[in-house]
Amino acid sequence: MNVKNFDRKFALHHQRSFGGRWQAYLFSASIGFVFISIQLFAIRDKPISNIANSAKPLQATNRFSHSDISSPYEQIFVVERLPAYQKKKSPEAQKIEKTISPTDRICFVHVGKSGGSTVGCALGFGLHCYNNTKMMDGILPRRTTNMFHADCYDCYDESANFLFVVRNPLERIKSAFLYERPYGINWLKNNYPQYYERRKAFYMDCPFRFLEDWVQSGLLGKTGSRGSKYRVSEECQEIARHAVWGTRRYQEHLYFNYQFHLEGLPDNAKLLTIRNEHLLDDWNQIEQYIGGEKDILTPENAEAAFPVINKKNMTKDPSVKIDPYSSPKYLSEESTNALCRHLCNEIVNYKKILRRSVNLNYLQIEESITELRESCGKYADYEEGDCHYDMPDIKGKLLNFRGYADKVQLEAVEGHKQRLENPLPPSKRIIGTEEEQEEKDLLMDDDAYPLPYSL
Repeated sequence: MNVKNFDRKFALHHQRSFGGRWQAYLFSASIGFVFISIQLFAIRDKPISNIANSAKPLQATNRFSHSDISSPYEQIFVVERLPAYQKKKSPEAQKIEKTISPTDRICFVHVGKSGGSTVGCALGFGLHCYNNTKMMDGILPRRTTNMFHADCYDCYDESANFLFVVRNPLERIKSAFLYERPYGINWLKNNYPQYYERRKAFYMDCPFRFLEDWVQSGLLGKTGSRGSKYRVSEECQEIARHAVWGTRRYQEHLYFNYQFHLEGLPDNAKLLTIRNEHLLDDWNQIEQYIGGEKDILTPENAEAAFPVINKKNMTKDPSVKIDPYSSPKYLSEESTNALCRHLCNEIVNYKKILRRSVNLNYLQIEESITELRESCGKYADYEEGDCHYDMPDIKGKLLNFRGYADKVQLEAVEGHKQRLENPLPPSKRIIGTEEEQEEKDLLMDDDAYPLPYSL
């Protein structure tokens, strides 16, 4: 073979070999492209995932990656809607809210029967504000954008502060008892079927129509009012104890108590507190603490700024007409002492809130504890571990109602997707006349008492 023929054959072989390699490369690339495309389509067609479904261990949180909506509550309970009373009402407030990042927001912790509806209306929330949509002046109402109330935690865990309104625990429980007392069994069944079984078990099946009878018969195991020799059953005594401890759900405001709202917050939460008994002073102090105007509220404008909200009409309560005691809130000295004894752990949690509050100093905290001594005596000074009963373990309650979730079910995610596609809310169900409906709305939540403004 001469050199020329060899060169020609080598060149031809090299050309064929080179072309074959490129064909192989192109074929491999095509297969890879098809494989990647299949994976992408498969991922797109999978159900929406959330961070709680990842393999890594997670801390309990209220943030889920699949949600594009602004309500933290609706990010957890994706098939539920945030109650209207927990939203800001005025267009101005809603516009301001969108400009505030989660880390600059204040969460309003509304513990029932502590004065929360009155303060909540001043902050601009719906609640029972008699169509008043105007926020008060100042920084506090504008930065307080979300609310935690009972079984509806609608706050960002990383909020700058969590704002409590608190009240003497003994006075709070008196108000809660009277507020949730039904007018009658048929009234309860027709108006509040969702509460029927629980409240019937407490107020109807057990003879706990009056505060004094609840304590004497239920907590002390003695006879009831008007010289009765009848003693309540062990079951009713058990119901009485668990109601005041907040370990069974007979009344909403006793079940969702200070302990629930305090332990439902992130561990590193910074608290602000308005004491009901010193509302004006504490509001002004918080406003100044967060950079607002000093003494923005004065004694002259306090009454207009904080009207009494959601006051129960006691004249419509048939129990008042047959009440054997001098007033609906009557408690004998023996009953007061017994109720404070059972409230001991709640008093401990009340003091924890005061002591963790960055706006209150030592003298203000002692002032509130001194006021509590006037009604509860030695129990005002008991600390955790001193009480006759152990601090309740409420992990189960928090998991069920606070909104910690390890997994969001597929059905809930699908419902959430449908809501995003069809955001129109269902029409409001009207019961009876507009006047009757308005009365029912006003009875849905708390705070039926006059406020002391510490003027």
